[in-house]
Amino acid sequence: MRRRLPELLVLSLLAAAGALVFVDDDPADHSEPPAAEHATAPTGPRTGPAPDPDDPRTWQTSDQVPGEIAAPLEPGQRVVLSRTKRFSYEPAPGVTITGWDSRTRRGPVRYFVTRVKWRAPGISVDYAHGKRTRSRQPVTEMISTTPKVVAGINGDFFDIYDTGAPLGVGRERGGILWNAIDEGWNNAISVNTAGRWHVGELPMVAEVVDRPRIVVTNYNSPRVKIGGTGIYDWRFGRAAGYGWTDGQRRQVRCVKIVDGRVVANSTALPSRTGIDGKLLIARGDQAEDRLQALTVGTRVRLRHRLDGDVAMAITGNALLVKKRQLLVSDDGEMHPRTAVGVDRDSKELIFLVVDGRQDFSRGYTMVELGKMMLRLGAEDALNLDGGGSTTLAAMRKGSLKVINSPSDGVQRSVPNGLEVVYKPGG
Repeated sequence: MRRRLPELLVLSLLAAAGALVFVDDDPADHSEPPAAEHATAPTGPRTGPAPDPDDPRTWQTSDQVPGEIAAPLEPGQRVVLSRTKRFSYEPAPGVTITGWDSRTRRGPVRYFVTRVKWRAPGISVDYAHGKRTRSRQPVTEMISTTPKVVAGINGDFFDIYDTGAPLGVGRERGGILWNAIDEGWNNAISVNTAGRWHVGELPMVAEVVDRPRIVVTNYNSPRVKIGGTGIYDWRFGRAAGYGWTDGQRRQVRCVKIVDGRVVANSTALPSRTGIDGKLLIARGDQAEDRLQALTVGTRVRLRHRLDGDVAMAITGNALLVKKRQLLVSDDGEMHPRTAVGVDRDSKELIFLVVDGRQDFSRGYTMVELGKMMLRLGAEDALNLDGGGSTTLAAMRKGSLKVINSPSDGVQRSVPNGLEVVYKPGG
């Protein structure tokens, strides 16, 4: 990333002299954010290794773009050279959005902090989604269908190059579970029916009743685990065929259930059609064998739910902070980032959106993201999808606007997110 020599020289002299300062430029009118800056990619970065497209655990972001490698820092060098407040405003009582520019030894960073007082009258936070699990929309379009919405961010990692479905768990208030997985992608932020927020693992509990040998691993997921069985219904959207099995065509099976009875059992997987009733999709020899026993006419009962008392939930890939302890160690790749945290002292949710892959903002490493969440007061924090997905939208002058600068230059279409709603007297 290119920097002007005089700027580097001044910053170096300040650091050497111990004169590092926080600069909080507070303009006369910072009640409204300025227009989002046009995205421009930094030049000539050294990037990290390419992730494995079949292993989401290797992904930094859903787009799987290798990130620029951050310069290593010695102890004591992880300091902010200057920080400037760009704006701060309240789109609703109990919700504050603040934009910041900061200068660090690694380069400039632009970030946005949204604080949501969950006990403020009329305020609620919910799972945002499209009409189907695999539907994708820009964040502004997704949340605009919710009456009285005031802000929203992008959500879970998703199968960007195939089905479009989110990888983990999604449940909205009102009892609707949109997608879930038994284990492997279960780091979530959730709230129970009493209003208590939790950040941690959130597994799905699912079964084919009275058939314990059939192991249900997925519900409306982008793909079925090897050796597992997935449940799919109309909420998923159009059937994904062999996309559900990563192209695997042998040792797979589909059982169709309508009104509690098996109406079809086949090794062919449906594709690009709506789902009538429910489908069981098995992947792997043992899973496929166990579904063979469900012959046409067999009565079948399916159950799937999240473990515990859960009113709303969404997953991300990694816990950044738990009980005020930093849990991540990756201080290499820098990307645009989205994170959510819980500050139980102030009764606030914290949304952190960091621009990246642009000259005016390099993005954050996972360590930097976790440390920032700690500085903002989060006791627990979760990393959501980043890269081109990173988006903060909010009400401004009567309409929904994109507050940050998405790195693709435009909003990316994503399957889910978190939305903040303000209903006075509600």
